Amino acid sequence: MSEPFDITGLKDLSDGDLALCGETLADHLEEHPAYKGQTIPICIPGPGNLREEAQDIKHASNAARLDPSKEPLRQEKREKIINSIKFSCQYVVMFATHTNDPSQLEGVPVNRQQKAPRSTTVKLPKKFNKFKVSHGDRSGGVKMYVNSWEGKASVDVQICYGNPAQEDSWQALKMSHYCHFTVDGLEPARRAYFRARLINDAGVGPWSEVVELIII
Repeated sequence: MSEPFDITGLKDLSDGDLALCGETLADHLEEHPAYKGQTIPICIPGPGNLREEAQDIKHASNAARLDPSKEPLRQEKREKIINSIKFSCQYVVMFATHTNDPSQLEGVPVNRQQKAPRSTTVKLPKKFNKFKVSHGDRSGGVKMYVNSWEGKASVDVQICYGNPAQEDSWQALKMSHYCHFTVDGLEPARRAYFRARLINDAGVGPWSEVVELIII
């Protein structure tokens, strides 16, 4: 059976980003037609399982940081949530195949390289149609999510504390290679604006819509 999931990419994530991936996927699946209002087999992880395992990896990560003997438990929790993400995505893929609706794959970490031949020509990135920013798990932290893309590329994120209409108010914040990521160390109790764009070998894509958030 071919492997349509970017499990290698998941294994490269930090504990925090892996937990964030699980939590973001859980939020997405709660409203997904494959899960919402459906009777889900007990062997398929649901949003509740993903959220619980995301908390488990956070706790195991902190425990291993304080006590190196807890490292095997941390690795066990990482493997568990990676498998849960994989199995829940497999279920979505089966649902999308059954309904003949590839758009149902949007928002899940599916590597579509094997689903259709890919042109060798690298195209200029398109504007993100999804860019979400929410509060992180700690003060001064935010969680970010952008829609998936094809090929190798980086997500360029900028932040603005002033007038977002003035280009010189924006400053670089983070470069990421993933759809889900976190940013810590921002100043709490401030209103901030965020925007993101994709960069690949063909050039720089347009900025996303600006997202406003009061950092807590």
